[in-house]
Amino acid sequence: MKKIKLLSLVALFSAAAFTSCTDDDKGERVYKGDALLNFHNGVSKDVFVFSGTGFTEIDIDYGVVKAVSGTNTVTMVVDTETSTAVEGVDFTIINGTDELVDGETTGQFKVRFLEDGAVQTGKVVNFKLSSSSLESAVFNNTYTVNVSLSCDISAFVGDFDATTWWLGTSTHAVAVGPSANTIQINDFWEDNASAPNFVLSYNDSFIVTFAEQNTGYFVAQYNGYIWARMSTDASQVSSFNPCTRTMTVYVNYYIPGVGSYGNKQEVFTGI
Repeated sequence: MKKIKLLSLVALFSAAAFTSCTDDDKGERVYKGDALLNFHNGVSKDVFVFSGTGFTEIDIDYGVVKAVSGTNTVTMVVDTETSTAVEGVDFTIINGTDELVDGETTGQFKVRFLEDGAVQTGKVVNFKLSSSSLESAVFNNTYTVNVSLSCDISAFVGDFDATTWWLGTSTHAVAVGPSANTIQINDFWEDNASAPNFVLSYNDSFIVTFAEQNTGYFVAQYNGYIWARMSTDASQVSSFNPCTRTMTVYVNYYIPGVGSYGNKQEVFTGI
């Protein structure tokens, strides 16, 4: 069902050319121009298709700057010249045609983005509006969707083979961590009886950070424990791919007050 969104229309009135406005008998500004088509509820959106879901659907709202007269057919079309996503392969437009009838100001389209076409590096699709009876506005006339494949953290956790400076070749379980947006590599700090798990934090882009942690390994020669902290090289960014189940963590091992063993690359591959 179409809904009249007054707040959105107020913003659109102000964007229309002043030459299309006149004063009514109360001295108020009244829009007298054409019912121009535009995307009125945002002009871009980031869409993630999660692995295993098959597809993700979104609604795209459009409208006109004043209520229409008669029956008007509006179509949402793909700008193929500026889009990298392909209709029928990466997405389908569920309802690409809509009608605005007497007194209506808004409508909606639905698009389904397909898992089979999604990639983690992302694709872009640009939509435009077309109508034989309504003109498009010079503003908000393109809607951009950035779509990419993502996997839930539940698809990532499990057993991993590790090739690391710290332990050489080993196998570990990677599990959901003790708080939101954390994972832990179980028993990676095997010498630390009270805190044996390597706890990592991650953001929405799966970039990994972590607090300094005691490995539990005591070096008698220097009378100190080896600690782990993030790499001191800013170009070494730790991250993981939840879809391919691979993770690279850059660690700087050091003994407080003594010195560092340098930055080391620790690689984990899902089994």
